[in-house]
Amino acid sequence: MDFSKLKNQSGKSSLEKLTGELAKLNQQTEGGKDTRFWYPNVDKAGNGYAVIRFLPAPGDEEVPFVRMFEHGFKGPTGSWYIENSLTTIGKPDPVGEMNSKLWNMSTDDESPSRKQARAQKRKLGYICNVYVIQDQANPENNGKVFLFKFGKKIFDKLNDAMNPQFPGDVPMNPFDLWSGADFKLKIRNVEGYRNYDKSEFSSPAPL
Repeated sequence: MDFSKLKNQSGKSSLEKLTGELAKLNQQTEGGKDTRFWYPNVDKAGNGYAVIRFLPAPGDEEVPFVRMFEHGFKGPTGSWYIENSLTTIGKPDPVGEMNSKLWNMSTDDESPSRKQARAQKRKLGYICNVYVIQDQANPENNGKVFLFKFGKKIFDKLNDAMNPQFPGDVPMNPFDLWSGADFKLKIRNVEGYRNYDKSEFSSPAPL
């Protein structure tokens, strides 16, 4: 450890820099939500609509999205456990290890241990940058860039655009500013859950 360097970094300027960074972090959270993220809202019936544009990879990053695993479940004490899974970065995760033990406790799929393991299994999600074109519920978000977290359903829409299944369909890069396309996010309430099946891309056009 270079103590002379640490000594040069101490003092008023170092404190001001640190408090400035803390202020930025405080500004990024509001009511428990990270304000860097865009959250599509729905009406009382559970329906919602918005138009967004997926943006290309920022800076020197090669891929425009990141893939993350997370756990979210209520434990035996009634408290919720909501954490990212270490398997995202290729490391063993304690919840995953516990789930393996629970699963192997019985061969009956309907046993309490296997039901608990299923309830605690990791969930796959993705995060990328989006440009909000139209947010019906919160028009103040229009014209702004946010982080957007989404699941497999929407990722499948992206994958289908890049890898069409039918002859004659032209592959499209939905993250391209010029040859990409606006994404019409259509949210419905289906059996108590948010459903994105009706969501679709518009015709390719520059942003």
